[in-house]
Amino acid sequence: MEEASLIELKDFNDFYNACNHYGIEINNNQLDMFKKYYKILLDWNKKINLISRKGEDSIIEKHFLDSIIFLPEIENLFPSSLLDIGSGGGFPAIPLAIMKSDWDFVLCESIKKKAIFLGHLVNELNLQNKITIINDRVEMLRETSLPLCSKFDLIAARAVGKLDVLIKYAMPLLKKGGYLIAYKAKDIEDEIKDAEALISKNNLKLKIFSKKINEAERKLITIQPGYS
Repeated sequence: MEEASLIELKDFNDFYNACNHYGIEINNNQLDMFKKYYKILLDWNKKINLISRKGEDSIIEKHFLDSIIFLPEIENLFPSSLLDIGSGGGFPAIPLAIMKSDWDFVLCESIKKKAIFLGHLVNELNLQNKITIINDRVEMLRETSLPLCSKFDLIAARAVGKLDVLIKYAMPLLKKGGYLIAYKAKDIEDEIKDAEALISKNNLKLKIFSKKINEAERKLITIQPGYS
């Protein structure tokens, strides 16, 4: 795990510098898209609960940077398609889509108002050719959307459920060789313990990446089905 580094994250100049600090290349066009995303998110957050009102001052750190901080590790999985479970305000999929123009994304959001927001955001960012929004629960996808079974290189989940539940939802939707990637905070030991039987039964390979943003520890868990 990287040593903790104190990084100013008050504005988008700080965001640019933080990306460089974590080995993430970001250009001016991408930075402008994040700025537009920021304004749209604040505007819609007045109408529907996308993020905590108390957390509006830390969007750049806790949502934008948090969504892409593991991008170098994710790129090493060589994906071209990603399903985001419970997208909410668009995290992590929209920040990843801004950074990766050659990937295809599906955002699954069960709450209609949030799905409407995501559709508006995608259009405003001109990402409609690479992002599809589905207003449904993820457990319904394998029942009502058969073309989505075994479709995705990556299935991402951030702050939407415990690891054992995510595994059950994700496995039928992954391509052979695909990965579930779960964004977590520092306390994950109990979740991993609760999922041990499921991991063993399904011959799953688990790996944990850790980084720090200032004093906050971030973790990315990658889970891949093993094949004999």
